[in-house]
Amino acid sequence: MKRKVASIVTAGVKTLIVIFSFGMIVASFLIGWVAKRKVTSAQAYFGGTGLFGPFVVGFSTMAAVASAFAIVGIPGIIYSTGNTMTFWMLSSAAFAMAYMILGKKVRAMAELGPVASLGDISDLRFNNNRAIKAIMSIVLFLGCVAYLASQIKACSTLFAHLLGWNPILAGFVIFGVLTIYTAISGEVGGILTQAFQGLVMVIAGVIMIVAFFSITKGFGPLLEVVSTAGKVTDGEITKVFSADILNAWGVFPGSVAMAWMIIPILGTIGQPQVLTRMYALKNPKDMPKLGLYASLSHMIVGFFAVVMGYGALFLVGKGLIKPLASGDQAVFAFADYVGVHAQLFVYAAVLAAAMSSASLFLSLTSGIISRDLPSAFGYRFSSEKQMKISRITIFVLGVLSILFALTSSEMVAILGTFGWGTLMSATFPVFIIGLLWKKASSQGVLAGLITALGLNIISLILVRTGFKWPGALPWYVNVITASIAVTVFISLFTKGATEEDLDERVKAVIDL
Repeated sequence: MKRKVASIVTAGVKTLIVIFSFGMIVASFLIGWVAKRKVTSAQAYFGGTGLFGPFVVGFSTMAAVASAFAIVGIPGIIYSTGNTMTFWMLSSAAFAMAYMILGKKVRAMAELGPVASLGDISDLRFNNNRAIKAIMSIVLFLGCVAYLASQIKACSTLFAHLLGWNPILAGFVIFGVLTIYTAISGEVGGILTQAFQGLVMVIAGVIMIVAFFSITKGFGPLLEVVSTAGKVTDGEITKVFSADILNAWGVFPGSVAMAWMIIPILGTIGQPQVLTRMYALKNPKDMPKLGLYASLSHMIVGFFAVVMGYGALFLVGKGLIKPLASGDQAVFAFADYVGVHAQLFVYAAVLAAAMSSASLFLSLTSGIISRDLPSAFGYRFSSEKQMKISRITIFVLGVLSILFALTSSEMVAILGTFGWGTLMSATFPVFIIGLLWKKASSQGVLAGLITALGLNIISLILVRTGFKWPGALPWYVNVITASIAVTVFISLFTKGATEEDLDERVKAVIDL
């Protein structure tokens, strides 16, 4: 047996990681800079509408969904609780499901009128209902800010620790560059850089999956180690192993594991990272390929995240590394053990995951402020003025988000739990119900959105006070359920934007 080694990064390796990671940042900037040539209209700048093929869009949507939580958080939860989070990887199939259910409809809406944002699709479906657009934009804004802050916080803290820098300095170096290229090229640059970053994540995934099987020899030896290791202690840190870690549900009740399977699968369909990419596809006939590329790339990245958690369990159980003080160290501990090539790609993958998600949510948030909300309140600007306002907004939001994320740790931690569910509560009434059911009325959708907004704000206050939610499901499941129920119930008794009040072209889209 090899002697126990500490999970550390030597000065030489640290230098290589920094060079490799900053090389990826520079490459992303150059891609964003070159992409500005494609920005010829507001539709291109805000939505990249109809500009890209299935490979670019597929990798872009995967990278934006698979945030730093996927690369760092999932291995940490698996190390701590076992199989509970493994079901999360089944959400890879949700990409294909999303494009099968909604892809054709969303892309077809972009043929009915100018579409550069989700707000434009809302206008087409619900006859330019300004209240729906306003409230949906506000709820989306809350979810986007939550996601943006959590990505900046996680990535800046990691690289500040690695480099020995102040987190704010690390944040401005990494996300300052991101802010610049996002402002310059908008969603055109965002989609291209996210596709590049997604490719980095997939390459890292392939390398680490091969390393996992090379070291562990498969899940049979892993199960044997986890079942027989007992307690592994180093100083004050103890890791307790048992066969339950790798049973069907992990150490948590089955209801919790089922929640982690259902929430990502249903949630992926309603994420803006998926919906906005549907109308970025150039040829609608390529929608099946888009779903395939997104699913396969996410499957690799998902399996990468899962085996990093299992790999750390194997190494600790075999006594090859010390037990981890925090589950979030799992991916780095396994990479450090594998060697320098693994460290280079794993740190780059974490950086890529955070940057891809952050650029999308920064772009979406600025579009909401500079385009969708003014439109909802009756203010119309020319395309040139919209883009000018958006660029200024991106710079301001970028700076404020970095400062907020790195100076308000407690609030960021609370907001970090809001992103996924808050976005679902905004998109389900408008897009999932609205584009699948002709009788979804404007009054019903508006009522559902008001419910979502109110319950999200109440939940934020309750979480901040330390309120403990009953049951095993996350709080936002209740919010989403309530918003859907209210939407359907009110729609049964109202007729706005339905029947004769619904554009025949929109009816044809819903029938697709």
